Amino acid sequence: MKALLKPVIVAAAGILVLGALPSCSEKAKQERAAESAAETAADAMEDYCKILESIKDKESGKAAIAKMDGLADKFAKVAEKAKKAGNTPPDAATQAKVDEKTKALQDRMTKAVTSAMTVLATDPELAKSFGEKMQLIGTKMAAAQAK
Repeated sequence: MKALLKPVIVAAAGILVLGALPSCSEKAKQERAAESAAETAADAMEDYCKILESIKDKESGKAAIAKMDGLADKFAKVAEKAKKAGNTPPDAATQAKVDEKTKALQDRMTKAVTSAMTVLATDPELAKSFGEKMQLIGTKMAAAQAK
């Protein structure tokens, strides 16, 4: 009897392990996607800061607005990666790294937005173009999430 039980137990354990592998693999994929999404979001915010900081006058405003198509694509990638991650947060080390980077960006972003909006508000056509690019970012992000 003992001789028969051992192979059954081994087989059952093997089935359980094989059943658990896909879920472990899926969780690992989600964790990697969460880490990638967090890092990509920080990079996109950095690029957005640079674009805003470059706006000093009407001409630089036009040049900055032209760069926002690429920014829209970056934020769409953030949305795609976030969708792949589901509700899985990045690991603590990655989150700490991203938090440190984004914390530094927050003050910088506030100053850049204030400065850029002061310039953009002086020209209704420039302000309209900027608003359209911001809408494009939202549209691309929503499309990426819907995939």
